[in-house]
Amino acid sequence: MRGNAWRFAAALIAFAVLARLPVGLDAGFQFDAALAVIWAFGILSLVLLYGYAGQVSLCQATFAGVGAYGAGMTVASLHGGYLLGIVVGVLFATVLGVLVGLPALRLHGITLAMVTLGIALVFDKYVFQDHLFDWFTGGAAGWQVSSASLLGISVDSSKHLLASYDVLLALFLVCAVLMLNLHSSGAGRRFRAIRDSELAASTMGVNLTRYKLLAFAMSAGMAGLGGSFYPLVAGSVSPQPFWVFTSLQLAAIGVLMGVRYVPAAALGGFFMAVVPDVLTRYGHGTFLNRAYEISFDWFQIAVGVLLVLQLILLPDGVWGDLRSHAARIRGALRFKRAGEVTAA
Repeated sequence: MRGNAWRFAAALIAFAVLARLPVGLDAGFQFDAALAVIWAFGILSLVLLYGYAGQVSLCQATFAGVGAYGAGMTVASLHGGYLLGIVVGVLFATVLGVLVGLPALRLHGITLAMVTLGIALVFDKYVFQDHLFDWFTGGAAGWQVSSASLLGISVDSSKHLLASYDVLLALFLVCAVLMLNLHSSGAGRRFRAIRDSELAASTMGVNLTRYKLLAFAMSAGMAGLGGSFYPLVAGSVSPQPFWVFTSLQLAAIGVLMGVRYVPAAALGGFFMAVVPDVLTRYGHGTFLNRAYEISFDWFQIAVGVLLVLQLILLPDGVWGDLRSHAARIRGALRFKRAGEVTAA
């Protein structure tokens, strides 16, 4: 109970700080802040799926896209409230997660990765863009969401973008605390047993079918929860944010930041949403009387280079390395304090 109290207290402090960061910034950076939380949900879903349960997926952006289209369809076409849209988006993503998880019952490693990548390609090129699914995607124009409210709070992409960000941020922090609690729960221990050795987990009585499908369902639902807010934040939903390369970016940045750790999801979301916009805005000018131009493509190259360096120098990711350094410092301080007590 004391651990839960500390976690919720830390979440409240984080909300108080992070909710103020976009205040006073222009609409572009406020959109980046909300988008960062959406991608943070995607990376958090990878922490659950890969970091906890050891299952590989390269279609997390597809889950987010299904959540976005489900919410957009409910609000724009069926004229339901946005809260209902979020429920529908999460439900659609969760069902897809279970279907994607079925091959995971027999596949492992790179073969499972290729299957999930194939699913991402199919949704990217056909489901999200084919006229056969216009009833779900809203056609080439996508679904338009001009205004909405959540539990009496006005949230939309024009006048109340910060309110949308605050709701998203609060939901993310709640999910983050629940993820930390899951790690130390009975289900979390079974997930980690599957990650370490499926054979050993099965020998100890872990139901592999149940927990693999549960991991995929929970992971997809979490990505869909973030994606369901995209129409609200952007004002519309289209295929471009959820194409296959976004799934690859989520996986790469998740590994880069530390895919086994919940706080790494927040770092990854910020890196993925804000850095490209900063490069686009300020990546041109003059230096030493010479003009320079840094395009968005440099971000993709930088992610690849940083990923290679991270795998060599920081195999546990950026957050894992920071965590290790902090643990060493705490250990040194305890040793010094114990020495002072002994001397006294």
